[in-house]
Amino acid sequence: MRKLLFLLVFLIIFTGEMKAHAWVFVPDNGDTGWQTYVYQTGPAGFTGTAGFVVSNVIDDSAYSELLLDNLSHGGGSLNRDFELGDYSGYALLGESCAEVTTTVTASSGEVYTATQGEYFSHQLCLGTGVGTETFQNASHQAGTTGCILETPISLPPESRFTFNWAFLAGDQSPWNDFALFYLKDTDGKIVFSEGLAQIGKPPAPVSPAILLLLEAEF
Repeated sequence: MRKLLFLLVFLIIFTGEMKAHAWVFVPDNGDTGWQTYVYQTGPAGFTGTAGFVVSNVIDDSAYSELLLDNLSHGGGSLNRDFELGDYSGYALLGESCAEVTTTVTASSGEVYTATQGEYFSHQLCLGTGVGTETFQNASHQAGTTGCILETPISLPPESRFTFNWAFLAGDQSPWNDFALFYLKDTDGKIVFSEGLAQIGKPPAPVSPAILLLLEAEF
């Protein structure tokens, strides 16, 4: 136990954190620019559903947005890039609000266009959307209402699922709206979830001094 705690202290001192965070943190009313997400399957591959969430936090008035494009799988194989101009091969849950479009202008003035082809998906976490209470941001704040988009996917063993995304913050901290990606198995159980972006600042790292005090107890 003593050696393990010393190793944790070493990792924090020389790397600055316990593990790399997937979350991208954006300032009030900021946006991320287009990003690329990569999910790597294991030897068993994966068959189920991919889900994309954009959610309000605390309130349901001001709203943030999630843009998606260039999926390597999903969309019924014929509409991975939303080039049919609609959500064929996808499902919007509840009263989720979304559109397939060609351009979106962020609060910053940044104009977003498709990364592949002409069309891309635009999700909005409006207050009249679907409940998102089961999801949390990196600050452990639960969602309130938002938009959830799902699509069936089937991934071979040792393969990659990729997509392009951008998060447009429409609120300010501490109303830390967020977006995330998840996978559901064929029984409908979420078996993987990872944050994409949220409003606010990264959580404070664990202090090396705290771990040294813990080590001293052993």
